[in-house]
Amino acid sequence: MFVSCDLIDPTFENVLDVQNNDPPALLFSPEEYTASVGEEVAVNLYALEVENVAALQAQILYDKDRLEIVSIGPGTFFDSNDSPLFVTDTSNPGRLDVYSVFLGSSKEVSGTGDLATIVFRVIAAGDAYLEVSGASELLNKASQPIALKSLGIGVIRAQ
Repeated sequence: MFVSCDLIDPTFENVLDVQNNDPPALLFSPEEYTASVGEEVAVNLYALEVENVAALQAQILYDKDRLEIVSIGPGTFFDSNDSPLFVTDTSNPGRLDVYSVFLGSSKEVSGTGDLATIVFRVIAAGDAYLEVSGASELLNKASQPIALKSLGIGVIRAQ
């Protein structure tokens, strides 16, 4: 008796799969959203396989002609007994800066997790791209930069 099977090439569609990215990374998950004009879309910013992070400065570039920011909230990655400071800056249209830091603490976190949730309202039809810019950085408790190998790009497809 012979048994055979076909081999398949796996498709990795989960952006948080290490095989799909080059960690450590800052990225959006999922990478693609679909919405109608007037709808709100919650976009999640993630850290992928990072080590010894005490502070974050993430700069998100977005299409200001198609999207407006409704709200920004902290994710759960930095949750602990020593809650970090979480601050955002939306003063530059098309750019969002997110800062999170453990103050006066030797606390660091490692692993994969959500850093922030950004809610956008779609204000015009078309593809609205999101990008984690190269100005983003993670720091350890000694304020030394942690090298990032991948920065995410996402899209909200609006009809």
